[in-house]
Amino acid sequence: MLLKTKYFSYTFFFIISCVFSQQFRNASNYSDLNIYQDNNGVAVADYDLDGDLDIFIVGSFSEENNNFTWSRLLQNTNNGNFIDVTIDTGIEQTLNHDIILNDIGFLDLQQDFGDRLSASWGDFNNDSYPDLFLGNSNQSQLYQNNTDGTFTNITDQSGLTVDCDTCFVTSGLWLDYDIDGLLDLFITDYHSNSNNKLYKNLGNGTFESVDLSNVNSTTNSFSSIVIYANDDNYPDIYVANDLDQNNMLLINQQGEGFVDETQSYNLLDPYDGMGLATSDYNNDNDFEILVTNIKENSFYVDEFMNNQYVNNSENVNIYDTNWAWGANFSDYNHDGFEDLFIANGFSVVEENEFFINVSDGSQSIQSRKFSKTEPLEEQIELTKSRSLVSFDYDNDGDLDLLISNFDSSLILYENKAIDAYFNAQLQGNWIKINLKGTVSNMDALGSIVQIYLDNDTHQSRLYHGSSYQNQSLQSVHFGIENTVSIDSIAVTWPNTGRQVYEELGVNSFITIIENDGVVENDHNTSLKIEGCTNINSCNYNPDATVDDGSCQFLAAGSLEGENNIQPLFPYTYSYLSNDSSNYVWNIVNGTIISGQGTSTVSVIWDVAIEGSLSVSAYNDECSTEVEMLNITIDTSEIDWISNNMSIARLWNEILLEAIRNDFARPTVHARNLFHISAAMYDAWAIIKGQGSTYLIGQNVNDFNVDYQYFDNNMSEEENMVTAISYTAYRLITHRFSESPNSEYIISLASFYMNLLELDIENYEVLDNSENPIHLGNYIAENYIQYGLEDGSLEELDYENQYYVPVNDPLSPILSGNENIIDPNRWQPLTLSVFIDQSGQVTGENTPPFLGAEWGNVYPFGLNEGDLSTFSRDDNPYNVYHDPGPPPFLNNSDEENFDFVNAFSMVPIWGSHLSSENDVSWDISPRSIGNFNLNNFPTSVSDYNSYYNYYSGGDSSTGHELNPFTNLSYEPQYALRGDYTRVLAEFWADGPESETPPGHWFVLLNKVSDDPLLIKKFKGEGEILSNLEWDIKSYFILGGTMHDAAVSVWGIKGWYDYVRPITIIRYLSALGQSSDSSLSNYHPQGFPIIEDYIETVNDGDFLVGENNENLGKIKLYTWRGHDYIDDVELDQASVGWVLAEDWWPYQRPTFVTPNIAGYVSGHSTFSRSAAEVLTMFTGSPYFPGGIGKFSATKDEFLVFEQGPSEDIELQWATYRDAADQCSLSRIWGGIHPYIDDIPGRLIGNTIGNDSFEFGESYFSDNLSNSYFNKNSLKLKSNPINSNEQIQVLNTLGIESFSLYNLLGQKIDVQSSYNSSSQSTILNHDYLPSGIYILNTIDYSWKIIVQ
Repeated sequence: MLLKTKYFSYTFFFIISCVFSQQFRNASNYSDLNIYQDNNGVAVADYDLDGDLDIFIVGSFSEENNNFTWSRLLQNTNNGNFIDVTIDTGIEQTLNHDIILNDIGFLDLQQDFGDRLSASWGDFNNDSYPDLFLGNSNQSQLYQNNTDGTFTNITDQSGLTVDCDTCFVTSGLWLDYDIDGLLDLFITDYHSNSNNKLYKNLGNGTFESVDLSNVNSTTNSFSSIVIYANDDNYPDIYVANDLDQNNMLLINQQGEGFVDETQSYNLLDPYDGMGLATSDYNNDNDFEILVTNIKENSFYVDEFMNNQYVNNSENVNIYDTNWAWGANFSDYNHDGFEDLFIANGFSVVEENEFFINVSDGSQSIQSRKFSKTEPLEEQIELTKSRSLVSFDYDNDGDLDLLISNFDSSLILYENKAIDAYFNAQLQGNWIKINLKGTVSNMDALGSIVQIYLDNDTHQSRLYHGSSYQNQSLQSVHFGIENTVSIDSIAVTWPNTGRQVYEELGVNSFITIIENDGVVENDHNTSLKIEGCTNINSCNYNPDATVDDGSCQFLAAGSLEGENNIQPLFPYTYSYLSNDSSNYVWNIVNGTIISGQGTSTVSVIWDVAIEGSLSVSAYNDECSTEVEMLNITIDTSEIDWISNNMSIARLWNEILLEAIRNDFARPTVHARNLFHISAAMYDAWAIIKGQGSTYLIGQNVNDFNVDYQYFDNNMSEEENMVTAISYTAYRLITHRFSESPNSEYIISLASFYMNLLELDIENYEVLDNSENPIHLGNYIAENYIQYGLEDGSLEELDYENQYYVPVNDPLSPILSGNENIIDPNRWQPLTLSVFIDQSGQVTGENTPPFLGAEWGNVYPFGLNEGDLSTFSRDDNPYNVYHDPGPPPFLNNSDEENFDFVNAFSMVPIWGSHLSSENDVSWDISPRSIGNFNLNNFPTSVSDYNSYYNYYSGGDSSTGHELNPFTNLSYEPQYALRGDYTRVLAEFWADGPESETPPGHWFVLLNKVSDDPLLIKKFKGEGEILSNLEWDIKSYFILGGTMHDAAVSVWGIKGWYDYVRPITIIRYLSALGQSSDSSLSNYHPQGFPIIEDYIETVNDGDFLVGENNENLGKIKLYTWRGHDYIDDVELDQASVGWVLAEDWWPYQRPTFVTPNIAGYVSGHSTFSRSAAEVLTMFTGSPYFPGGIGKFSATKDEFLVFEQGPSEDIELQWATYRDAADQCSLSRIWGGIHPYIDDIPGRLIGNTIGNDSFEFGESYFSDNLSNSYFNKNSLKLKSNPINSNEQIQVLNTLGIESFSLYNLLGQKIDVQSSYNSSSQSTILNHDYLPSGIYILNTIDYSWKIIVQ
């Protein structure tokens, strides 16, 4: 599969070498397991007693007449592969597993987890043949092994009550809780209306329910395991519960029931418990418990043997392993200590994580840690993995690993510890022990096995076979390193206690029989079929299960091109095969600009240490071998002043990479981009001796920084590189210290400091007038302090202090929106998991309004004349560039119409989001763009005249000629359904999720790299060095993005306006407003628009089985995620859906930004950035008259298949790009046009004003009065009637005039206080109302209460 890359994004990779060799090879293909996909539980047992382990895999979803979704029993052939024997063995596939969702809350169990869940092997009738319990929704199943290779479903006669509307059985745990020699069954249930259950085995093929009412509660349980928490021999049960609920430790009352002792053992773990595993990781004969959670695993250790468990996950390095599910402890490398593998991924694909158990060098038993390493030589596929089990599939003595994936194929990792086909050398010795109970249960589940070796070491295992969604029956495995003999093995049997067996050999497979002795077994090692296993070769043998090196490939030349390169420059590479017609290129740490699919590609390499480029060529039959070129990315010879790669650019790229790896917070990152750009500018201005600094040596918002001069004998380049690097490094590592990927970000920044030979441990600041290190640290120190006082509440993690939403949350997986209080106001969303646009799991199911009080943050170029201050609930809301209120529902008829009309256009545009529609557009600058801002309508009632309400797009007419070539733009026709989806996805999060402010920095960097650009400031004067160009453009663009954020979020916080997901669901319940004679009429309902918005009538496929949807509103629009099973193969397309079930075109784990709608941040950011780029470059046009972005067929879209063909977004001007960004938010279902046009107008104003403000700093003789003039502010607003007006930062020479709204002048007397630099305007008394205060350059709106 091709690596998805997005043009003009520069991704950094920090490469850490590992001391461990790769433990596994991927055997999925030649074991024939890769053909099975979309699975939950996987469990192994030797069901036919032929000496090898067979597999049961649970199909995630039941679907009638679709055998691809089956659960399957796979028989081990003992030649290295598996065959499907499901039908022959009698395993049924026809049960109903539909789950009733009424009481689930915000989780869609069927979509998020599937409806078939777990498999548990256990010999409940003690006949030596494993029986099988399958946990499903609604109908679980118990299969009895008939001992002849077939099974019988005995669920109905067994006494198990597992057929219920709300059952959602996530696991079955076989255990002998009452020690009668018979396996009983404990069932965990995830549905909050269906309790966990325990069934006692009566010994006659039936079970009876055990009363657990004293310990059951409304929980969402995932997993359970057996532990021995106290000193008796009765097994206790530990249960993992999801959704921040306490886990449960059920202490066995000697076979007479259970009591909940969780708190007394300190095992509450109130997080998101999913998987469970036990281990004696440090060989101290004490068993630890691992609980997998979302980014906060727990590893409980009873360190002092006092039944008080302590969470040790951080100390052993397994606290955060992403979204973790199944976990398995096994000694994969035979060093005598259990290693760990964890399966990851939920709504987004993630990397599974493999940890080797290592020593920290000390001699204590607490010295063991887990060190993450790569399990394979090749790159690990990102997956949504669920269940896993280690087992010796080929009977060679080491443990292999089987992993199920929710939306992709099964994975089998073959362990290379014993690799007889390739290497005769063993990686440590081993022993496998099969347990057979005679008094205890036949499977010996609940036994403890201890081995004592001739080197005075010992190991322990607790045999329960249980993990997430599975329970397996197999031998107990020990790796014993170089030990040549085993002194003894002790087995503590559930019923008969401890028995010791002596003088046992290594590298053996034995059976220990309770009360009897030891039997040596035949190893029964697989006889694998040799041949070529590479499916792309010309002599592929599909029967081969081990590769013999015989594969043959098409002939080809070598991969030609430079391998020692500089970053951010284009390089060309070629690879020719005369027998091939298609070429597949893959790149690491770079971007393929053009040529994918051909024999020659053009590449831009990222700022990194190294990279690689690989290619293979294909014809209809086979391919060439993969040819790889390793790349050294050399930055050592870069001239950081004049080279294409300036030192400012380097740190800007690192900052953008930090943003990509942080939470998606546009406000925070606009501020980060501004502060770090301004700090680098200050360092440049001080060393260069040009212009005026922004903060250093200035007084900004009453924050004073003393500074005089800088001078030394070092070169300008050395001073620049050092000072700018320390400045940026300190700020980045400070600002991102609490990021979810802080370790990676700090490591990346530190790596480049080391590359530049700069000491990150030097924090000195005193000699900042001569030493560039001290200067950089001093600048960063002051910006950090300023940031703690700028109103952002950085020290409180930017949290709102008084804003509270008026509406209860909406759960989008539930129909309608019946609980909304005020349909004009913002409504939070509750999701099963919230994953922001940067792909970060926030840990909150109902994310709060992001930045509702951001108007309180100190801006860049905004001033008091732009400010209005409002009050709600006695709390202030600062609003710069107040656009006035949007239309509200329930006001006048005109406002009602404007409101409903705007929101109705959103689902209408949703009807464009499918490539199955054959509407084709010319999407080149010839037909799109070139709309004059002065022609925008100014009245909300006229807004829709700008848009093509039904067909989509706007009324722009395109450009007649490219001014650079003086030729017409080439037309580019594309399906509207592809163009609109690509546009929505591209602008949703930027090329790599930098959020909109960072997205425009990426665009700026692309423009700066264009060889056609002449780097003259405003297109005039001398050509600037790359450093000066980058420093100044970052400074102005950063300040502008920050101003846009302060303005827009101030507006959002004050008007608190509704989003489409809220209002469309709400209007669905009101009905229609077009025909008052119908029963579903409501004057504020949807208008009936034929083919777009209609009523469900008799005979409609949406009417429901009992006509429950008759009369409801339906929409012809994008159908939503219920129609997407495989994001690589499916697109939802468009069609009729109930309005109460409408979804925007966004990820299901995101849905809509957690901020109010009015006004659009994307529209404001983009227009203001477009104005800055226009003025800074001196041209409204992209270099050469065109900017481009390529979206590859079937690769670019994230949550559905597409586009159906290669698409190239094209813009002639920066403003055209901004306009397309604005439209994308309507197609994306995020904004109505009410939010769009005011955002564009405000963005235009901010872009021009902030550019002018920033440009003034480039003057050498910028007067202090300019700063004072531009920082005038009111001390208080609103004020009381008797309160005097105080203006801060005055010089005492200003003249003020006060007017009421009738234009009448109010007498005020000015008095200046030089010590506080403020002017007090005295008046007699001001009645409540709004007043206007004027000076030469400013006007303030003053509210008197």
